[in-house]
Amino acid sequence: MIFKVAICDDEENDMFLLKNHLQKIGADLDIDFEITTYNDSRLLLSDYVRPGTFHILFLDVEMPEPNGIAAAQRIRSLPDRDVRIVFVSSYPQYMKDSFNVQTFQYLTKPYALKELQSVILQLAKDFEESKTSCLLLKTDLSEELVNVNDIISIECLNAKKRTLLVHLADRTIEASGSIGDLEDELENPGLISPCRGYLINIKHLHYFQEDSVIMRDKSVIPLSRRKKKSILELFNKSLLVLSMKR
Repeated sequence: MIFKVAICDDEENDMFLLKNHLQKIGADLDIDFEITTYNDSRLLLSDYVRPGTFHILFLDVEMPEPNGIAAAQRIRSLPDRDVRIVFVSSYPQYMKDSFNVQTFQYLTKPYALKELQSVILQLAKDFEESKTSCLLLKTDLSEELVNVNDIISIECLNAKKRTLLVHLADRTIEASGSIGDLEDELENPGLISPCRGYLINIKHLHYFQEDSVIMRDKSVIPLSRRKKKSILELFNKSLLVLSMKR
């Protein structure tokens, strides 16, 4: 996996030092980083157009408005729940404020190379453990990590060319692979095939028709008679779990 990393720090010496450290750690640990640097949080936010733009963010706290914490709040409100945020700051007193944006780690400048390496190892482990809740999609240009709960449906675009369309609430991603591969890879009982060539997320199923299901994005997906009973049972079970949580 290639980790897409953004570093945002208005102190350019600190920014490039962190970039060099990451490149050294990546070479030592055999971890691939694709690193983009920003010396202005407004430039970062202008590039951060959708969830999944980056896997890891290293943010300075004390920057011209918006500061690092405000920028992180904007990114979380997209919403991007999956990006790992690491604050790198000379001001430890901001650590408490950083908890409000689900911070992965808080590094205080100056930090030791071994300290940063420890954070990278924790990040790599965290991504590895999150594979059951996330799906790594391979596109023509890059790789994108998507939260499985955000997937509405997946359809086979071209079986011979092994291309899929992954439908999210805000966009559709064309990726390589097959429905069969995904069924083997995903350990999520909420994703089920209503017919050949499709997977749907029960959490986003709106209602049933005689031979189709209507998803929350208003898409109409064929439903085979053979699968109807099992999907209806799973749908009713998910409604029961939801009502119990309330």
